Amino acid sequence: MFRRLAAATGAVFLSACASNGVMAPPATDGGTASFGVAARGVSPDAIVEKHVPSKNAGPLGIVMGPDGNIWFTENLKNKIGKLDSTNHITEFVIPTLNSHPNHIIVGPDGDLWFSEATGDKVAKITTAGTITEFPLPKIHSEPNGLAVGPDGKVWFAETFHNRIGKIAPATGAITEIKLPHTNSEPASIAEAPNGSMWFTEFVGNRIGEVKTDGTIVEFPIPTVSAAPAGIAAGSDGALWFAEEGASKIGRVTRTGTFTEFATTTADAKPLAITPGPSGQNDLWFTESGANNIAKITTGGAITEVGVPTPNSAPHDISVGAGNVIWFTELAADQIGSDTSP
Repeated sequence: MFRRLAAATGAVFLSACASNGVMAPPATDGGTASFGVAARGVSPDAIVEKHVPSKNAGPLGIVMGPDGNIWFTENLKNKIGKLDSTNHITEFVIPTLNSHPNHIIVGPDGDLWFSEATGDKVAKITTAGTITEFPLPKIHSEPNGLAVGPDGKVWFAETFHNRIGKIAPATGAITEIKLPHTNSEPASIAEAPNGSMWFTEFVGNRIGEVKTDGTIVEFPIPTVSAAPAGIAAGSDGALWFAEEGASKIGRVTRTGTFTEFATTTADAKPLAITPGPSGQNDLWFTESGANNIAKITTGGAITEVGVPTPNSAPHDISVGAGNVIWFTELAADQIGSDTSP
């Protein structure tokens, strides 16, 4: 789901962001801006945006850490950022140059784990800022989406080597599982309620299931060229995923039955998706092409929220404390939050 920004044209996952892969954020003093959003039923001042200190940082992945702070990756500046409760951002430089950090999650060990697309590494950072990197067995693997598995390991998608990998946090030992089809380009991964791992195949146009023993089952998506990106488990026990190429949100049961829901805005290019706040039967997702964040109920009803900064290319999305929805604005060098849920 979280491919690096290409230096040349043609970045697949980020087609809605910039034609040359270079982000040009609007001028800013680095502070916080609050905006009233009247459209689509959003209350005034629900959206707050915070600029990243580094210009052309390309914020990509985002998650709330075990310390209650918001952690995010800076894909173009090779840094991990932390937004604390005082609204201050601290940046930590990744040791490997030009590693293009992508997705970030909370690991089973209490550290933050992230993927380095061009660094060919999976890495972790403690809440104190100490970074440890683990090289993958093969170069040009391009690790992307990450998720914690039922076995206590960190699972990840290797886009260019067509594999699903997992790493043991205690030892750093890496195991790789080869996908049945070549050029599938797995992008994102999530744990299902039954304890298996489910992943998207961006080019293969399939949703896959991999069990902890390495057994893989694949389900073709009904819509041709759907380009599935992010995936998450819903409160209904099904897996929900974003179809960037088809501008739909898909739902698949663990037996392979699909339902698809078109986004309200055409050519919305949905990317990331995450379960909504606890107790709410919805999922939140980003619409990079439409400049929205949005939510979908498990019944398929979609509500869109316009991002105030034009052409910001919202990318990743996560739930923080107080049911606040946090998201990255890839092309605007901003972290956004929605306090309306």
